[in-house]
Amino acid sequence: MSRTDKLTRKVSQRARDLVDRGLDRHIRLAVTGLSGAGKTALLTGMLEQLLYANDNPTLPYLNVHSQQRLHGVRLVPSPNWSVARFDYEAAINALTSEPSNWPQSTRDVAEIRVEINYKPSRGLASKLSDSRRLTLDLVDYPGEWLLDLPMLDQDYNDWSQQQSRLARQPLRSDIFADWHQRVENSIRNNDDIDKTLRRLANDYQQQLKRCKNEFGLYFLQPGRHLLPGELAGAPALDFFPWPSHLTMPESWRPVLESKYRYYQDKVIKPFYKEYFQNYNRQVVLVDVLSALQAGENALAELKLALNELMKSFDYGHNSLLKRLVAPQIDKVALVAAKADHVAPPQHANMRQLLAQLMQQSSQQLSFERIQYQLFATAGVAVSQSGERPDGTLVLDGYDDTGERVRIKAPQVPATWPSSQQWQQGFAYPRFYPHFSSGQSPLPHIRLDQLLEFLLGDKLR
Repeated sequence: MSRTDKLTRKVSQRARDLVDRGLDRHIRLAVTGLSGAGKTALLTGMLEQLLYANDNPTLPYLNVHSQQRLHGVRLVPSPNWSVARFDYEAAINALTSEPSNWPQSTRDVAEIRVEINYKPSRGLASKLSDSRRLTLDLVDYPGEWLLDLPMLDQDYNDWSQQQSRLARQPLRSDIFADWHQRVENSIRNNDDIDKTLRRLANDYQQQLKRCKNEFGLYFLQPGRHLLPGELAGAPALDFFPWPSHLTMPESWRPVLESKYRYYQDKVIKPFYKEYFQNYNRQVVLVDVLSALQAGENALAELKLALNELMKSFDYGHNSLLKRLVAPQIDKVALVAAKADHVAPPQHANMRQLLAQLMQQSSQQLSFERIQYQLFATAGVAVSQSGERPDGTLVLDGYDDTGERVRIKAPQVPATWPSSQQWQQGFAYPRFYPHFSSGQSPLPHIRLDQLLEFLLGDKLR
């Protein structure tokens, strides 16, 4: 195909997309989740269940399937050539290879397009046509970059004050104590400004990585310090929040403030404008189990990060004009991930704890009359629940060596843990996939309910 033909096809596809949006036959679904939440596994599982739906007996709550109105689902090329395609095939290959493993985590923005062919069941369309198509775009992006979005509403001083308050909390104060001392020493040394700020920014980056890797903390900014992507080594990252207990040298202020504004204008804003203004459905994926295991500071930061992040999205109801010009998110699924790592009776507790973590955001969604629902799911389920003769609930799965293991199913608190519970601590298993090539569709937990909530009203 010639370049002209390709461009013609792309323009034609964009025109069809516009028509589909106007007719409410196009959904852009944002899968929002912080690093480690399991976005890749969820996306893979959703695609797997849709593509194999007609051969799948495990989707009783997906009405278009249970009512036998689903003709078929296929992957189709996206017209957005500037964004990498979500590599569904590589994810499936990782899950079903020998040995099996989890797919590579999200490193950059990616999307994939699905076309759903179904028989309409309501209205004039059900009488005039035996077939209708819904276009679904699934978009994935690194959780580290998401956390930068709240910075758009702060100037450098506001951001520094916020980060300084966090740095005074018990765990962070220990982590950043040495870095604060290095900043103070650098002020006294009066060395070359650019060289000093570059060194301190690199040191700050290392402390952020410690916060994430050693202590499981969440509200870590700037996100590109953790996953720089194409900005690795770029001067755009040579800044950090100023510690409020130190007096900043006047010669340093314009440099740090200008780099912060540059980061806002050239890194965060383009990312926001390109990927966050055309969604109409959203999944907010949360790994409450890892936060519980990391401790009270981690759970508190998860709550802060989620509620700050939710302020960055546009929620509202989509009229015809809004669908065409500026779509807004009109339905939100709040999802507790990794439900296969606890026994089914604990899933209600996962949802209740998630509801408490996101209470501030859910109140705002209710005020805006945005429909939302809480779920506990597993995009790809890698354990099976069982019961011993004495009534003890257990989980069967595989460890990282490929050995089959059985453990007593752990508990999940339904509300914020008590001091005694934190003192005892929480521990959850880490199971690994153990599937064979051609084993499709892969097992899941409640993806049919999640898909029905997100897509069901468009597939009637």
